[in-house]
Amino acid sequence: MGWLILLTLLIEVGVLLYLEEKAWHTLYTPLNFLMLPYVVILLLTVSVSGKWGIVDFYYPSIVYWNAGLLLFAIPSYAMGFVLQKNNKPIGRPIDDGEGMPDIVVVLSVIMCLAFLYRLKQTLGSSSATFGTDEFGMDYDGHGLWAHLSKFNLPLLILCIYYADRRKWWLWIIIITLVFITFIHQVKGWVIIPCVTGLAMRLYSGKTHLTAKFLFFLAIGAVAVFLVSYILSLVVGGNAMLGGAILEFILRHFVHYLTSGVLGFSMDLAAGMPDKGNMDILFAQFVNLTNVLTGNDEIISQVNGVFFHTGLNNTNVRTMFGTIAVYTNPGQFIFVTLLLSTVIYSLKVLSIRFGNIYLNIIYFFECAMLCMGWFEYYFFHLDVIEVPVMTLIVMTLVLLTQTKQHET
Repeated sequence: MGWLILLTLLIEVGVLLYLEEKAWHTLYTPLNFLMLPYVVILLLTVSVSGKWGIVDFYYPSIVYWNAGLLLFAIPSYAMGFVLQKNNKPIGRPIDDGEGMPDIVVVLSVIMCLAFLYRLKQTLGSSSATFGTDEFGMDYDGHGLWAHLSKFNLPLLILCIYYADRRKWWLWIIIITLVFITFIHQVKGWVIIPCVTGLAMRLYSGKTHLTAKFLFFLAIGAVAVFLVSYILSLVVGGNAMLGGAILEFILRHFVHYLTSGVLGFSMDLAAGMPDKGNMDILFAQFVNLTNVLTGNDEIISQVNGVFFHTGLNNTNVRTMFGTIAVYTNPGQFIFVTLLLSTVIYSLKVLSIRFGNIYLNIIYFFECAMLCMGWFEYYFFHLDVIEVPVMTLIVMTLVLLTQTKQHET
């Protein structure tokens, strides 16, 4: 029965992939960003479950993804086919002007220098060791520096988008911005802006989807994980880099990839002991409202229920798993349709205007969907903050360009 459920999902994904291409004539759509990485991670999880001490996989958890993907596809096909029926464009190149604006380079250098200064400051004041989660929190985990760190993300995305072999200096900025992001020790927020920039390059034709690209993408993903753990274990924990450490990192790499799928599998098999309120899915909006109205209550998005997968503890549940945990069936349908409608509306707007900054916002949301195999990322403040920071960058660029034209 388990393999039948898995086969049903694979057939469903194949059909949805075909219909998505018919609706939008491109591979780079929200639904594809969501479902294709999940299928890869799901197949990996199924292949390792029950081996090397890893728990068995609970196949009925796939059913929530069956339902979720079908619901998520409804706004996609509705908007795509309506545009086609009315002879409206369903695709448009990204309008990136005449190249990378000088002000973006200036802002990127300023932010790199500011955060390197902040690193020096934190090394002198923090009791935590560099490379640990505690050091990352002291570095930019709260206050002004936490908000400024979000300003780095659209700058990093723009640098990745405009990068080429001739702009060697741009690679120094990219590496520095990625390093700065690494210090916080949250792998997802290193991966998401990088995926955003790469997705924009693929969509615009600056980079082509080839076996070579996928190979280096996989190498890059592994590197993110390796560097993160080398920082925390070798630099932060004073461990010696050797066979035992590399084996430990490998086990944690497998755990990281499978923790969302196995986390929801174990959660559902246990009867969802972490069942909660739908407010958590909109935590950033609830918390902002509470702050503005003087209410001290702050909702935490961290799931307090952990399961041990045989490799390590996990409290992540995949995107649709987390939605299921905090909703009833009717609310599950509402949240999924709402999320899909918002993101596909951003897609339509990006097609309508072609503006590169609107595309950053749209592809940033797609990159968060791409991490749906791990967790539901849309209850974080970044969903609001990164678009706001992107619009600020756009405003600064427009003001600078207007001033240049006047002179």
